[in-house]
Amino acid sequence: MDFYSSTYDQKYFNFTAAQLSAEREHIVQDIIKKGIGQIIDRIKTPATADLLEAQKETVERRFKASASKGLKALRELDRKVFHVPSHVLHPEHIFFENQFSSEEEEQKSAKLEELKAKYQENMAMLAHLKIEEDKYAAMEDLIKKEMEMQDRVHKNCSSLNVSKLKQCCSQVSAQLKKPSKDLQNKI
Repeated sequence: MDFYSSTYDQKYFNFTAAQLSAEREHIVQDIIKKGIGQIIDRIKTPATADLLEAQKETVERRFKASASKGLKALRELDRKVFHVPSHVLHPEHIFFENQFSSEEEEQKSAKLEELKAKYQENMAMLAHLKIEEDKYAAMEDLIKKEMEMQDRVHKNCSSLNVSKLKQCCSQVSAQLKKPSKDLQNKI
């Protein structure tokens, strides 16, 4: 990471990848020191206290050496990941985000008026649908009564001999047609 991007991150976002890596390394070193200190406190006896204190530094260096490989890889990862791109809006420019030109404001006002009109139309349609729903709900009882009456008529008509009724109707219509033919022949 070059100096410019590092100062950019520091200026606008108050951090750099190097700072994050250094803070992590410091935390790891503190954990190693405290961990070794706790281990020594648990296992030391008056006879071994001097020997353990003498070896403490050597053990700390070995732990740090083994952790340094992982920390180096994390430092490289920080360098790649913890960088704020230049297209991100700076905190000091946040007030520019909501400033509009007069043309944009006119467009937004027109859109707002259009949405208000559409809202009123929708509310009128909802009121109309509500009235229509109430009308159909009021008619529901009448429709049920009509259906019951049709069922009764159907039951009563099914008990009649419909085939004889059809024959009778066809004979009557045939008789009515004969006189009209006779009249046509006479004319």
